[in-house]
Amino acid sequence: MVSKWFVRQAYTVSFESSANEVWSIMSEYNEPYVFVTDQQTSGKIVAFIRNTDMMPFLNKADWMARKVRDLPFQTSLFFIQREADMLDFFKVFGEELVVILDREGAFVGYLQREDILYYLLTNQSSHTDWIRSLLNSIPMGLIIADVHGRIENFSSEALRMIRFTPEELRRQRVGEIFDQDIFQKAIDQGEAILNHIIVNDRFSVLADFGPIRGQHGNVTGIIIVLQDLPFIESMAVELEYVKDLNTDLQGILSSIYDEILVVDEKGVLLRYSGNLIKDFWEIDKEQLIGINLMELEHEGTFFSKIVKMVLERQKKVSVTQESRSGKNVLAVGNPIYDDAGELERIVIALRDITETVMLKEELRHAKKMSEQYKKELEHLRVEKMLSKNHQVVYSSEKIENVMKYIGKIAGTSSTVLLTGESGVGKEVFARAIYELGPRRNQPFIKVNCGAIPETLLESELFGYEKGAFTGANASGKPGFFQMADKGILFLDEIAEMPLSLQVKLLRVLQEREVIPIGGSEVVEIDVQIIAATNKNLEKMVEEGTFREDLYYRLNVIPLHIPPLRERQEDIPLLSLHFLQKFNEKYGRNNQLSQDALDVLESYAWPGNVRELQNIIERVSVTSDEELIDSYQITPLLKKGKKNFVQRQINRIIPLKEATKALEEQLIKMAMDEYKTTSLAAKALGVSQSTISRKYQEIQEKLSRGEKIGI
Repeated sequence: MVSKWFVRQAYTVSFESSANEVWSIMSEYNEPYVFVTDQQTSGKIVAFIRNTDMMPFLNKADWMARKVRDLPFQTSLFFIQREADMLDFFKVFGEELVVILDREGAFVGYLQREDILYYLLTNQSSHTDWIRSLLNSIPMGLIIADVHGRIENFSSEALRMIRFTPEELRRQRVGEIFDQDIFQKAIDQGEAILNHIIVNDRFSVLADFGPIRGQHGNVTGIIIVLQDLPFIESMAVELEYVKDLNTDLQGILSSIYDEILVVDEKGVLLRYSGNLIKDFWEIDKEQLIGINLMELEHEGTFFSKIVKMVLERQKKVSVTQESRSGKNVLAVGNPIYDDAGELERIVIALRDITETVMLKEELRHAKKMSEQYKKELEHLRVEKMLSKNHQVVYSSEKIENVMKYIGKIAGTSSTVLLTGESGVGKEVFARAIYELGPRRNQPFIKVNCGAIPETLLESELFGYEKGAFTGANASGKPGFFQMADKGILFLDEIAEMPLSLQVKLLRVLQEREVIPIGGSEVVEIDVQIIAATNKNLEKMVEEGTFREDLYYRLNVIPLHIPPLRERQEDIPLLSLHFLQKFNEKYGRNNQLSQDALDVLESYAWPGNVRELQNIIERVSVTSDEELIDSYQITPLLKKGKKNFVQRQINRIIPLKEATKALEEQLIKMAMDEYKTTSLAAKALGVSQSTISRKYQEIQEKLSRGEKIGI
């Protein structure tokens, strides 16, 4: 049972008391503890303040005037009832203070852990044996001594740790075994001294020295709690290992390409390592240790933006910066979190990407050039693949767009419908699709639907078996569809096909199979259809002369070929092409004068390319002179003002744009004739500087491949 003399009296204060009042109580009554009560819970004791808690604030008037609620007091308390069974020892031994209440719950006093332990170890009661057995089972050594260092009691674990027999230990003083200065300090100051390492030739232990107080609070002895440290040497080895590991880590960081910075959660630079980026830092980084990098933004020494971004976003961030010396640096900030999920560090990796940026720019330029070369090679491939007799000769933008479109559709097997006036060269473009497509090594069969009699067209298209009709070939004959299998069937003048055959053609396009006349077996075919017409099929559908379903089956990919009068830029090139062709055919060496080309270019060409080819062939054959002039061309052209055109605007454009175009054309003509800006300016009636400036703009447009004039 707990005797009355064992319980100490207690002094209490409220949360609203001042620190000065607390210190007065401690000084007046020599009380090491003052308990704090909470008035909101009927004066319940909720915390205590030790004498040492007040020591740091004694010389600070502002602190001594503060309320108790503002002081950093401890809150480790445990309550037991008065006269409670000492089995409560298991509960209270770990507590620094135990508050004693009576049966009605009124506050009586308090006990210290050292008092309880001293009582149990020195009291010769019936509880001594089992308590000693209990203490001997604790994996810590316990030694009890008086204020003079005489050892009064000890546990078996203490004997094992310090390697003494009981008789040897009783003859020793604490100062002879342990550190006399530490022992005396604990006695004199009445304060526990913890984690004191004692290493000698006999033992190695970690010792806690705790004062034992008597009934009136005076120190009556000391309890020494020992923990065995046989691993002191292993700790030294481990410490050496950690040092080696740190050396290795520094070596690794120094060998990597990046420069590493470590800052705390506020942006303060803690350390750095790795390769230094030459000419990037304008200040020695050793001077920045302990400095908040975000405060240096105005000095331009470091882009604090990355630190701010990591703090704001709480995730990995990358930014780049160019230094005043022209260095391009990539910075990657990576947040590091502690076990509680709070930001603890920011690791920043810096890398010099100056060469990378340069290489990237060179690569971009190389890719651009590669794309340009690729386009040029593709253009050359297209030109090479077009056969010589069916080569598309052009320089106009309209035909350039047509050829680009053909380049897109040639790789498919979709049905194509070519439309355009008679003589524009629809067959040439059909062959261009053939030459550029995957079927170029398969047959290309041309059928003029308007040139074959209706009675023969069916047998020519679908074929017939032997004996199918009177006059039929004895062995039968395959039709154009069978002949064009795997290849392309070009149906020219499709509008001329009779309605009766349009039904059969529709079935072939839908089913991809034919039945020869007089036959019963179905022949599967794989043919791409290219149809052509110079008529308006939509109007024919409305008039009922062309089947609507067949029109939509043919009009999968429509392609319109513009007439020659709408692409006057092609006329000189086509004229020279045809002249060269006929020179080779007839063994001549004819040439066209500029006047002749001007006449040809000003003509409307109602018969389109076919008419131009005929005119060139005629003049080439009939000309007595090698140089063909305009007077030889003009009589061959159809009369009538409407058939001759000058360069004209084919669409409505703003007047300002038309004026500028005409101005460019006049300046170009003047420079071509007079060669100098001063003479051209005089002829046009403007200043030389105006001509010089505007002619420079014209040259720049021409260098970019743009056209000038109307």
